Amino acid sequence: MKKGYKVTDVKRQKKIGIAAENLQELIEKSCRKLGFNASCAECRLYVAEDGTLVDDDNYLKTLPPQTLFILLQKKETMVNDFDFFYNMIRSSKKDFIETGLAAKEFLDTNLREKFLVLQRYIEAADDNKTMLSERTQDPHWFEGLEPSEKTKEQSMSKRVKERMRGYYYKTKTALQSSELYVHSKNGHGKGLVDNFLIELRKLLESNKYNEGYFNRNYENNLRLCNKTGLFLCGGLWNDSKCKYENEHIINPYRSREERIIFQTWNLDHRIELSRTIIPAIIQALNNIYYGNINCIGCKQNIKCGDIDTERYYLQIFTHENLKLVHIVCHYKGKHDAPSNIYTVCQECLDQKSIKN
Repeated sequence: MKKGYKVTDVKRQKKIGIAAENLQELIEKSCRKLGFNASCAECRLYVAEDGTLVDDDNYLKTLPPQTLFILLQKKETMVNDFDFFYNMIRSSKKDFIETGLAAKEFLDTNLREKFLVLQRYIEAADDNKTMLSERTQDPHWFEGLEPSEKTKEQSMSKRVKERMRGYYYKTKTALQSSELYVHSKNGHGKGLVDNFLIELRKLLESNKYNEGYFNRNYENNLRLCNKTGLFLCGGLWNDSKCKYENEHIINPYRSREERIIFQTWNLDHRIELSRTIIPAIIQALNNIYYGNINCIGCKQNIKCGDIDTERYYLQIFTHENLKLVHIVCHYKGKHDAPSNIYTVCQECLDQKSIKN
């Protein structure tokens, strides 16, 4: 009976899926799909995670479906997942973002065991460099970053902005793909979506993309770390604190390695962006389009009103709904946390403007 496996080359540049019944079939199909010119007899198959050589059918049968293998040609040397990942961290030639994506892929399985190993490398970092800030003081920390990034704080603020822009464009793409935007008559639905996005972006820009969240020089209520740059995991989306509080800590200001590993930490939406917040926004805009508005303030049902953009801004971009979590505590299943249809009548909107 055939099983499905994943196979890549030593450089991890291409990953393919193979269905095979035995080792010979697996190697032959992999050679062909990976475009190897070498004879199949000269190729060797290894388990990517630990570097074990697979040289007979009996051992292959003990491995679960979707196991990732590395297929090597004659003169190539096996590098297991951990060594490959760590070498990538150490390499100044590898792009910062690519490294972060590779880190996430590497950490998809056996997380606790892998982080215990990673922790030993992190602990070897020089604590004396933690409070250094400028590129000239700690040049190794800045390897792989843009020359315009002159301080650690500036670089960490930039990382927050990248995440915030990602949330904005994810929201924008979803709204502009909605039925309301694409098929509404006379462009009215399109106008509602566009106006909402303009107001949402204004709020984001006026708050400087919440750049202070990762910046240790900001005020205590505006940053998610302490004064040295130490971050603590907030735990699962529905927990008040992390169950691994002594393990899930990181200071990306201390070393380049920790800075890169910090990319695997997530700003997790308690109320989920794609599953919950965006559908609520679309429903709110639909209610406005069809003149069926329930004001969140005075609770009246009215025909004319507006969307409370600020409420959705808080859910998408701020720590009111965002929790910084270690990848182990990032639950990818459905969060049972609702948003709401935030629409308001003009009178309540005017009163809110006066208070602000």
